[in-house]
Amino acid sequence: MRTLIFVPAIMAAAVASGASAQLVFGTTTPTTTNPSAIYLDVASGTTTTLWNSAANKKVNGLAADTVNGRLYSNDAARLNTWAYGSVGTTPTFIGGMYRTNDNVNFTATGVSGLAFANNKLYASTSFGSTVFKRGIYQVNTTPDGAGRCVMSAVWTDPTGIGTNSGTSDFGGIDFNIADGKFWVTNGTDTTGTGGTYQRAIYTVDAFGSGAMIKVADFPTGHNQIDGLAIGGGYAWLTEQAPGSASVNIFGFNLATLQYDKTFTFALADASQRASGAAWAPNAFLPIPAPAGGVLLAFGLVGAARRRRFA
Repeated sequence: MRTLIFVPAIMAAAVASGASAQLVFGTTTPTTTNPSAIYLDVASGTTTTLWNSAANKKVNGLAADTVNGRLYSNDAARLNTWAYGSVGTTPTFIGGMYRTNDNVNFTATGVSGLAFANNKLYASTSFGSTVFKRGIYQVNTTPDGAGRCVMSAVWTDPTGIGTNSGTSDFGGIDFNIADGKFWVTNGTDTTGTGGTYQRAIYTVDAFGSGAMIKVADFPTGHNQIDGLAIGGGYAWLTEQAPGSASVNIFGFNLATLQYDKTFTFALADASQRASGAAWAPNAFLPIPAPAGGVLLAFGLVGAARRRRFA
């Protein structure tokens, strides 16, 4: 049973911003009867399907613009947006994501994860290329005249030399306001070939030194971790597991640096799929009108009454 709490309109914005913490996760399952994006209440474990899988609307990555009440999602190189509260409605296409070195030649780029920080959208990509490097890019969410959302490099994989794009594989990414760094899930282990990357959580100081530092291994026995979201004192990791017909979600406690929460969501899909994640409190609710507007309205009414009786 869902309990409804009624509050005065003037308090709606404050209640919405401080309500219980929530996670949105999704997958690239092509089965249209399967959910593509799901909202999880990490306190109760209850879920709400935001939209089902549809052509070009699947979820590789997710990012939340909580101020403006929208999710960004991508299906490979296609960038989409979804307004909070639009439950049952598939996202709206924005444009294709492209990289360029000269603003003449453009290359469509599949993206693994999305993050929203400093009022900008960022993406991680391991898309194979002999021209462009793997890494973290800023994505212009306003398409150019040809419908392209152009990507600009913020941090590129230092192992990418010459025509080699690098060896990192950031399946999940989010920005941690607490330390000013991107947190990523790296899905490759290069230690067997002389490299240093492991299947683990890393931080990337993209706006500072550029250092990539390992934080923790993936949960034991889980090597297909993909999505990552930061929120509520946790780094949330997602993994679609075809063998158990489920999506696994692991909570990594940022205070204790231990995994101490686990959720399992049933998803029937026999293939290994990508699984994105974003921290998006109350994403299933429409964004209320700003409280300031309500206060202004009350002020105008009061002023009118004063004029009337002056």
